[in-house]
Order: sequence, then structure tokens, then C-alpha cells
Amino acid sequence: MSDFDPTTVFFILHGTMGVWLWALLGLALVLLAGIVVSVLKLYRAGRAMKRPIIAALIAGSLVTVAAIFAVPGWTLADFGALSAAVDYVFAFLLAAVPGAIIAALVFMLAARYCANRDLGLSTRDQG
Repeated sequence: MSDFDPTTVFFILHGTMGVWLWALLGLALVLLAGIVVSVLKLYRAGRAMKRPIIAALIAGSLVTVAAIFAVPGWTLADFGALSAAVDYVFAFLLAAVPGAIIAALVFMLAARYCANRDLGLSTRDQG
């Protein structure tokens, strides 16, 4: 267990996921950049981030709960395979991936709407 470091975790993930690891890392960077741009847009417009954050939390939670039931299908297991508490924990962690993606997208859309609403512009006027 002493040689279990970030490099080992990287090689385990790379061996397990292959090219999907790079696709998900790229998606994570794009979503992170979108969130930063959205926060800056809200800050420049003088708007609070409360509504976009609440919308993102609600949407992400709903998608995560719905995705928990799809996890056995993703892992090619039957639903009866979820028997122990650790199974449900890992099902939740796997389901949190699409939930986080949707939450980030909803945050970006809600932030854009809130920032433009305060300026009296529609999203179509922004170009």
C-alpha cells in the first residue's frame, strides 16, 4: 500500500478506461473553463450566483438519482448485484459523473441567462 500514489492511480485509470480517460479529462477541462467564464460573466454583470447554483444542484441531483438505476446496466451487471452498502456507494459515485456534467451545463446556461437578463439583452443579442 506504500506505493499507491497518484502515478499508480493514473496508470490504473489509463489501463481501465483507455481513451475514455482522455475524453473525460478533456470534457472536465472544457466544463471547468465554462464555469469560470460564467462566474466572471455574473461578476461583471453584478449578479449573485445563488440562482444558477441552486438550478445546477437541483438538476445535477435529479440526474444523479436517475443514473443510479442505470449503473448496473453500464457495468453489465444485473440490478441484483447491488447488495452491499459499498455497491451503492460506488453506484452513486459512477452516477455522479453524468450528474456533474449536467450540473455544470445547467450552471453555465443559468448564469448566462441571469447575466443577460440584468443587462436587458437576450441570448440572441449576444451573438
